[in-house]
Amino acid sequence: MTAPSPRAYLHDFRPLDFGVRVAQADGVAWLRRALARVHVDGFGAAQKRADSLYARLARGGGIAARVSAVADYVQSDWERMTLFKPAAGAPWHRPPLEARMALFEETALSLAETAFPAGEAAPGALVQVSCTGYASPHAVQRVAARRGWAPRVLHVGHMGCYASVPAAAAAAALARDAAQDGGEGRASLFVVELPTLHLRPEAVADEQVVVNTLFGDGAIRFDASVAAREGALALLGTAETLLPSSEDEMTWRLRDSSFEMTLSREVPARVGAAVAGFAAQFLKTRGLALGDVAHFAIHPGGPRVIEHVLRALGLPESAAAHSRELLRLRGNMSSATLPHVWARMLADPAVRPGERILSLAFGPGLTAVANLLEKR
Repeated sequence: MTAPSPRAYLHDFRPLDFGVRVAQADGVAWLRRALARVHVDGFGAAQKRADSLYARLARGGGIAARVSAVADYVQSDWERMTLFKPAAGAPWHRPPLEARMALFEETALSLAETAFPAGEAAPGALVQVSCTGYASPHAVQRVAARRGWAPRVLHVGHMGCYASVPAAAAAAALARDAAQDGGEGRASLFVVELPTLHLRPEAVADEQVVVNTLFGDGAIRFDASVAAREGALALLGTAETLLPSSEDEMTWRLRDSSFEMTLSREVPARVGAAVAGFAAQFLKTRGLALGDVAHFAIHPGGPRVIEHVLRALGLPESAAAHSRELLRLRGNMSSATLPHVWARMLADPAVRPGERILSLAFGPGLTAVANLLEKR
């Protein structure tokens, strides 16, 4: 009989501070000015509709501020922009993808240097997670080389908002492998998402206006270990499913100037229709039911996503308190969001040792993922 795999623990969450904090009202005002500047020679019905939608979103949406790796969104002098400026024949509002990726590579490397300081013991494995930028070697590979480390390295890319759940499971497996090989049994994850590099100020479609006002930048480092410890979240299981006939509801593609998201307004309803059955089946495999879960880490994909999940699971508004607060303070940080929620729950004394946490996140596919955690 095969021995059961040792349990893994998520711990040492280190949110990384960087960039500029942009009040939502100020960021939306910048987008409205940019829209007018792009279409100065033809501000027609489509542009007026987009401007009106921006105005409505600035007044609501549950977001008070976002963070950006570039200061353009707090800059009023168009001659001093870092990203949104003419380059190689491209108009100012469509900077080349090369320029966006150069900023991603520079920022990610700086953050990874901070996340993994010199003198720290080498982990058995390193996992970088991002869907908003590419560079090879990527940031944690470069830092590992500079530190003289020789870990196993994995990059989890282009999965979108749900990526940290399977990435944590993969890191747990790598930690187990390292322990079996006689190592420390620890894998470190570095999650870096910079979606504000991909905002499109020229866009007038409703879905792109929503995207422009929803996403903020974020980065976090945390570890997965096989050694039991207090002040950690035990990883009890992970699940994933694809929602049928939903592959075009959300997409994330590379274009000549930026990555481009399509986001159907049906996504919250599709998630709400599927999440109760998905969660119940996952918990059943662990011999549990929804009533056995004390807390919920819901990816705040947007206010309507949270509302539909709460309604589908029959949960009170208080069950989404951590998710709502993070959305208010930072917006949707793609895959970096859920680890920030986990860090907040781990630090919250109202989440008591021994209590279970059900995480739920969603992304292109449409894909729904879950994991079950227990505070130690």
